[in-house]
Amino acid sequence: MVLTDKLRRPSALAVAVLLVLASMSPLLSRQKASAYGLITAREIKMSSSASGASTAGQDVTYDVSFVVPSGGNIGGLVVDFCANSPIIGDTCTAPTGFDTNETNLVVPVPQQSGVTDWTVDAATTANKVVLARTAANVAGSTTISFDLGGAAGNDGITNPTNSNTTFYARILTFTTTGGAQSYTSIAPGAEPPLAHAGGVALSTAAQITVTAKVQERLTFCVYTSAANYTDCSAVSGTAVPLGDTNGVLSDAGPFVDKTAKYNVSTNASNNVTIRAKGATLTSGSFTINGMGATANNSTAGTEEFGFCTYRDTGGGVAGLTPATPYDDGACSATTQTAGTAAPGGAGAALFAFDVTTAGNNLSTTFGNTIASKTPGAQSTGVLVFIGNIATTTEPGIYTSTLTFIATGNY
Repeated sequence: MVLTDKLRRPSALAVAVLLVLASMSPLLSRQKASAYGLITAREIKMSSSASGASTAGQDVTYDVSFVVPSGGNIGGLVVDFCANSPIIGDTCTAPTGFDTNETNLVVPVPQQSGVTDWTVDAATTANKVVLARTAANVAGSTTISFDLGGAAGNDGITNPTNSNTTFYARILTFTTTGGAQSYTSIAPGAEPPLAHAGGVALSTAAQITVTAKVQERLTFCVYTSAANYTDCSAVSGTAVPLGDTNGVLSDAGPFVDKTAKYNVSTNASNNVTIRAKGATLTSGSFTINGMGATANNSTAGTEEFGFCTYRDTGGGVAGLTPATPYDDGACSATTQTAGTAAPGGAGAALFAFDVTTAGNNLSTTFGNTIASKTPGAQSTGVLVFIGNIATTTEPGIYTSTLTFIATGNY
């Protein structure tokens, strides 16, 4: 019995020691796992979340930022990109299609903060970025940030190939450059040189394509009613009675009519050209002479028919420019005398009626350019007609039908 008790006591002691060690094992394990400092406020901002299969997902800049929990030397840093886990020490599967473009990858100095002398180390691989510097102290609670990729082009990261896919980054700092260079995913290294670490989750995302249509636009109208500076609604009238109260011309002087107007607006990037087409005042075989391709003043007692044009500054916008020979600056200073008893109203204005300029006159297939309009909101132009006769002008009812054409160049 005594011998049996002696044998049992060591056995019981051994069991007790094993139990104590077993109870301490989790504590020892946890202490080792958390020996490095956990970085906080960690994030990686991506300049694009598009998949690397598209151009928008290539040459992407990653802005890495985190706070170190404690001070000490930092001589190297690793950002390890994984498809499966952000946990330090786990195996790391590279995200499909992900590429740091290690040959061209840059870490621009102007975007470095907290630590400002990082360079890309040759140990960088397709899914692991290694940064190096001369080891130096970094105070605790320092925010370290830097960009992976710059603005020069082809110096950033290619995102994973698949859209709407989560992937991860493991960020680790080391007290020495060599510690960062020798890092592997499943063997981060001793602590030190491993100093701080933490994980970040990222994701690609599908791009939304919004489609909208913009039509070519041209609004153009010609009328004699009151000016509408907004649009072509509620405008009317086409008759221009050129003469006294009875529509009769006089050899004592010209009559001027300013009631004809035109509105034009467009989004044609190369402007709108406004052209006129038609013949001079005609009654059967008789005509009143047009004023020609060169703008002239009116002369009393001379057969004359012509016009000039100007932009009405009473409304609308600038951008309407009269064309030679209808662009005399004094055109806007003329006064309405048609429909009154007294001729006159031409002032110093010059008028024209071009039927001779080759390829660009009122009698050609496409007419004579009288004005142009830049893209934008509506402008309103005024057509000023003048009529004058000689003492020998044949009697009759004279008419001229003019067609105005607006052509947008898109």
